Amino acid sequence: MVVCSGLAFAPAAYGQFEPQVTDWQSVRIVQTIDPIFPPVLTREGVTQGEARVAVNTDVNGKLVEWLVVGYTLPEFGAEAVRAIKQWVFVPARQRGEAVGTTFELIFYFEAKGVIVTTTNTTESMKRLIMFENDRYQYEPCSLRELDRIPTPLTTVKPNYPAELAKKGVRGRTTVYFYIDETGSVRMPSVSPREDSALTALSIDALRQWKFEPPTRDGKPVLVRASQVFSFGS
Repeated sequence: MVVCSGLAFAPAAYGQFEPQVTDWQSVRIVQTIDPIFPPVLTREGVTQGEARVAVNTDVNGKLVEWLVVGYTLPEFGAEAVRAIKQWVFVPARQRGEAVGTTFELIFYFEAKGVIVTTTNTTESMKRLIMFENDRYQYEPCSLRELDRIPTPLTTVKPNYPAELAKKGVRGRTTVYFYIDETGSVRMPSVSPREDSALTALSIDALRQWKFEPPTRDGKPVLVRASQVFSFGS
């Protein structure tokens, strides 16, 4: 299966790992097991590699969803997931309240050990929509690589409660997400800067969307995308 970086359409997990955002406390990770360098690759003479995994946790820090979004070799992606599934997460907090969040983990594998770093998913998506990583065997496709822009087959409008309208809560939210090889919406996230009651409504709606499976040269691929929702305008 081919996987190729970034489809833009014109969402809630929440963004994270942006210490400059006021009143935001990032997810903490308790590595209950350490990832290891895949032995099969050692025997084949491979000495380094990389994998990226998007991760979603809920308000209790429970692992809800994960998605491998890049690797230099598939064994690195598999090992990253094996480790993540056994880790403990302490939930992110916004203004003291525990919140669900989506973030990205980057695994740098070397024969002598593994380094894990975190990055904000929305900021990472915005960067990778514009720039490609030639090192990766597997990663999301760019718009120009697609046979055509995926068409939404099912769309759902966000709920806009009357009480929010009466309070004058209005505006726009931009949600970043992946469309996988089946056309499903995966790992929607927004930036912590979008501190609004509207973000959860947007993501709840987008999770119900379904797209025509994106393809490149007739083969299913993974794509990054974004969707803007407007409320009260």
